[in-house]
This record gives sequence, structure tokens and C-alpha cells, in this order.
Amino acid sequence: MKTAWKEPKLEDLLDDPILDVLLAHDRISRDDLHQVVERARRALALAPRAWKLEEEALCDAPAAMVKAHPRDFATC
Repeated sequence: MKTAWKEPKLEDLLDDPILDVLLAHDRISRDDLHQVVERARRALALAPRAWKLEEEALCDAPAAMVKAHPRDFATC
């Protein structure tokens, strides 16, 4: 039986002391990390919130295969 797993909040991960060890290993400062997180938050704030309707999101596999390049087959 599967148990539900709650993903930790970003703030909890940033407050975890092991993060300092990982950052030091990769030669990244906490300030660098916070800058990346802030840029990501700003970029996500600008992203459109509209979702495709379910029928629009479905892929017409035969039509896609006729038009697609072989590298694109994995997208359907």
C-alpha cells in the first residue's frame, strides 16, 4: 500500500543545515542561491496562468506521426 508523501516547502529546504554542506561542495553561496530563487519567482509570476482544455491537450498520435520528425515521437 502506498503512503502519501508531502513535498517539503522551499523555505524548509532552505533552512535545512545540510544545505550549507551541499552549497559548500558546489562552491555556491547562499546569496547566489537566493538570487536564483528570486529570479525564478519573478519569471513564474510573469508566466500566463491559462490552462489548455483537456480536449485541446490530447495528442492526435497518427496525425502527429505523419507530420513529425522521428525525434518528436516521444512527445505524444
